[in-house]
Amino acid sequence: MFTEPYARFAEVYDSMGADDFSIKMTEYCRKIFRRFKINPCTGLDICCGTGTAIKKFSELGIHMCGLDRSAAMLAVAAKKLKGHRVTLYQKPLPRFRIIDALDSRKTRRFDLVTCFFDSLNYLKNQRELGQAFKSIYIHLNSGGYFIFDMNTPAAMKILWGGQVFVKSSPNLFTVWHNEYYPKTKSAKCTATFFKKKGTTWERFDEEHLERAYDNRTIKKTLRDSGLVVKGFYRCLSFEKPAKGTYRICGVAKRPV
Repeated sequence: MFTEPYARFAEVYDSMGADDFSIKMTEYCRKIFRRFKINPCTGLDICCGTGTAIKKFSELGIHMCGLDRSAAMLAVAAKKLKGHRVTLYQKPLPRFRIIDALDSRKTRRFDLVTCFFDSLNYLKNQRELGQAFKSIYIHLNSGGYFIFDMNTPAAMKILWGGQVFVKSSPNLFTVWHNEYYPKTKSAKCTATFFKKKGTTWERFDEEHLERAYDNRTIKKTLRDSGLVVKGFYRCLSFEKPAKGTYRICGVAKRPV
């Protein structure tokens, strides 16, 4: 029996190092800030998970908020971010709206919106991807930036396709079994966790489905939502993505 994605994964997410990528992305964002002369005062991290990226951005002096659909992940984030004056929202993609606390007729806007660790790959089709980009657009201030990463079709086919990964530690054992569907450029990951509880082991299973989009589709969908593509890179670098690139980073801007 599968649990809701991240419902139980949240318990072990940080301890197995899954939040390390968020740390890498916040460090990478600092380079992006310098490259594009971005100096955000406010930020929103969507699909924020356990809040590691929010914590790192807050330490840079950015007044952050976070959004995620998983109550379990947000509960972990709330503990981690205690004392950081961060507001967390439980809302799913693709469509979302955060209301301005001072005027319920207005949508809250930010200088920066981020979305990390291939969270956008969970969107099922290009229509949903467009709805998410449009929601992001309306939450950006004029001149605000959107920075995100996504898995590519090459990642789905090569890294996910038919692969089995096993990871163990004294208190946790995980098995990741992946299947690739070429027609939709999507992949399914069935994750089995064995967590030590006292002298016994507890098992829980989750199923994660991601879909990849080619670079041309992502850029067009960004433009159709009103955003201007400012940079498109092999993630964690400023190199142009190649055919076999596994992860891209996009930098987009709401026009002034």
